[in-house]
Amino acid sequence: MRYDDNGITTTMLAMLIVAVIVIAGVSYFVLKPGGDGNEKIQLIQAGSSTVLPLAVAWAEEFNGADISVSGGGSSHGINALLLGEADLGDASRLMKGSDYTAVGGDATLVNADGTASGPAPGGVQPEKWVVAYDVLAVVVNNQNTWSGELNYSHLRYIFAYNDSQPAAVYWDEVPGLTGAPHEKIEIYAPDEASGTYDYFFETIIPKWGKDTQAMKPRLESTDGVYHPSADDNVILTAIKSNENAIGFFGFAYLIENPGDVKPVKLSKTGTIYVEPSFANVATYPMARPLHIYTNGIPDDSTKRGQAIKDYLQFILSDEGQAILPGIGFVKLDLVDASLLESQRAKLN
Repeated sequence: MRYDDNGITTTMLAMLIVAVIVIAGVSYFVLKPGGDGNEKIQLIQAGSSTVLPLAVAWAEEFNGADISVSGGGSSHGINALLLGEADLGDASRLMKGSDYTAVGGDATLVNADGTASGPAPGGVQPEKWVVAYDVLAVVVNNQNTWSGELNYSHLRYIFAYNDSQPAAVYWDEVPGLTGAPHEKIEIYAPDEASGTYDYFFETIIPKWGKDTQAMKPRLESTDGVYHPSADDNVILTAIKSNENAIGFFGFAYLIENPGDVKPVKLSKTGTIYVEPSFANVATYPMARPLHIYTNGIPDDSTKRGQAIKDYLQFILSDEGQAILPGIGFVKLDLVDASLLESQRAKLN
């Protein structure tokens, strides 16, 4: 339902959902009347811009709480959870030691699998939930005829650099791109706070995040080629209007904007190139899990805990998972059915 500037009548309020969108923070407040005179628990869900459209859809369909949903990036979501400022932290990457450090915690408590062996300073013990799979799409302008297939070596020439391999300035400086023009490359892609940023560079740069990291992301250079944004729609619009642009974002934004930009087929080594799609999720080289972090495993000892538990059970239910394909994500059981069942069991 849409509301005009004249306000909201009692009748309109009774018809389920009020969504207020705050553009600067990309935040959504989903309010549903309880119907029985009892005030509903209010939950805060924050984080990944990739997870955001999913979180909004889940919050609108879930009737057990009023949920405020906001973006801001995976780092923001995890940080908000660890500080006790959010009930659910959305992340398109695993939690890292630096997330604990950011809130004054001990980085060594964070394990390689994104779990934690001890609480953050405020007492929050993060629990990881895999809620969906996403396909990361590398995209170019529709007029681009020379980079329909890219391997990881190509991507490193475009998106990364080191002392022995400077980043390509012009498209025809990328080895192996037939017909590439002598035109400057322009990159429009997520910023450093985004889990999508981390995932992309972790995938293409050997030893990413270690002292022996092989290359640096182009954003760290001073050439001004990498234009970062926390808003995937800004990225898509920029690539759509620039013939020499390239970038990346979650597959959902490609689904939501069919024909606006061109997806690139990817290959790790340059042998078999795979197009991003639901059908190809098992063989596409940039498919990743999406996460929600909570403070421990929620239970029914408090009303808030019960609401969080019910919400997670809904997300992992057949009904909650059925929402995924319609907005560009992959259901968990298509990739790891045993993980889905084990997470359901933890909540029972």
